[in-house]
Amino acid sequence: MEIIYPSLIEEAYHHSKKFHPEITKEAIYRHFYEAGLIKENGDPTEKALSEGVVKDYTEDWDLTFEAFLAIYPVFRSFDPKHFKKINYFWEMDLALQEKILDQWEQEIFTEEEIIDLTAFFEERLPSEKEQ
Repeated sequence: MEIIYPSLIEEAYHHSKKFHPEITKEAIYRHFYEAGLIKENGDPTEKALSEGVVKDYTEDWDLTFEAFLAIYPVFRSFDPKHFKKINYFWEMDLALQEKILDQWEQEIFTEEEIIDLTAFFEERLPSEKEQ
């Protein structure tokens, strides 16, 4: 039986595996839980959020552009003209998407910027039901 771990554990595992090849997802989950950083279901605790250990990428609808940039600071370096609010959420045009993908392939983004970009695009991928 395969255990499905929350995305926070998967991200920590992916990052940790580079430095500690022997690490397991179970060990990371146990450590995060015992440290009070995640709840039993894998959601971050208030402690983890308030201490900045975990970042919350939840987008409320109808955010100002400044509030959007506070969630995804990676986009501060791009021209705001590429962004438009569609159905109460900020989206980027195709030209910027292509530019970002090109820069991603050239590995110019920091690890933190990649996490921001991954969170942004993950929220916008169509689900299997929509495909």
